[in-house]
Amino acid sequence: MAQERLFPLPDLSGRLAVLGGQLRDRTELCLSLALRQASQNGVVVCLDAHGRQQLEMPFRLLLREDVAYIPLPAEGTVSDDIAQQVLQTLQTGLGRTPSLSPLLIVDGAQETADWEHTLTFFLRTGMVVVEFLPYPSRLVFGRYETTLLLRAEGTEAEAISQTVGRKISAENLAALKPGEGYFIHLSRVYRVRFPEHP
Repeated sequence: MAQERLFPLPDLSGRLAVLGGQLRDRTELCLSLALRQASQNGVVVCLDAHGRQQLEMPFRLLLREDVAYIPLPAEGTVSDDIAQQVLQTLQTGLGRTPSLSPLLIVDGAQETADWEHTLTFFLRTGMVVVEFLPYPSRLVFGRYETTLLLRAEGTEAEAISQTVGRKISAENLAALKPGEGYFIHLSRVYRVRFPEHP
């Protein structure tokens, strides 16, 4: 069962899946993660199939070569050109903060074998990958080291609870406040608050 004390969101590693949340919640989490990474002079790339200006503008305002917002087409296809842009941004920032893993945030990307191979390559380079999953059935056992659950209600909360083995109840998911989530790593569950941003 979850420890109900509220912890700060820990540093991330490997591949993390995010479930739940409305578009606004997901946007806030994207910004929190990106700005935390950028404030530590780390590389961050966001691939977004939703075309959110409220996400794109802060990325553009950072005016750094190692911070990139890359819009995806509405269907979420990640072309070879887009994968190459991610790789170029990663290379630009390598060496600036060697102790901090680069961060790739992905929201709305279409799942394909080619994209999965590309993500595997990025993970092998030490990149942290945060994927916003559109529905709980996309949470593939063994693919993600960590799962972050955002607020959800009704049938969505029930489906998420079932997907994570009832480690968190649907009621607990519905009771989350903005800026909070449940962080599941292996068998441990923590209630966390996301980094604040201006």
